[in-house]
Amino acid sequence: MPGLIKRIDRLPRLRLCCRPPVAPSGVAAAAGGGSMEVQVTWDPLAASASVGHYRVYRRKTAGQFYLLAVVTADALGTLVPGKLGIVDAPDYWPWPSGADPSAERCYAVSAVSTAGVEGPMSAEACASPL
Repeated sequence: MPGLIKRIDRLPRLRLCCRPPVAPSGVAAAAGGGSMEVQVTWDPLAASASVGHYRVYRRKTAGQFYLLAVVTADALGTLVPGKLGIVDAPDYWPWPSGADPSAERCYAVSAVSTAGVEGPMSAEACASPL
């Protein structure tokens, strides 16, 4: 019986270790510098969220997203002070065949914990490139 109690005592700790981070907030998309670019930025989660990295998704069609980039905390402030972000442009990323590079693009961001558990996607942010 004592062995069973010890196992039960460990269960809540196991669940806590593997909770996904919350969805990132402050996700924004804006036209870039004139080369069909869109800049996507968001607020980093607090250190207590134990985020290993972020995943940036681009919407392909309604309900379909594809992984565009993985971003680590090393990118903090490279585009906007205090924010994480990427620049999406036809010459930077693999461009989906048949896509119009001048059309509006929508993005969502998720956080992945240091344990490898991905949290929910953020609200979408959309912009048309210049």
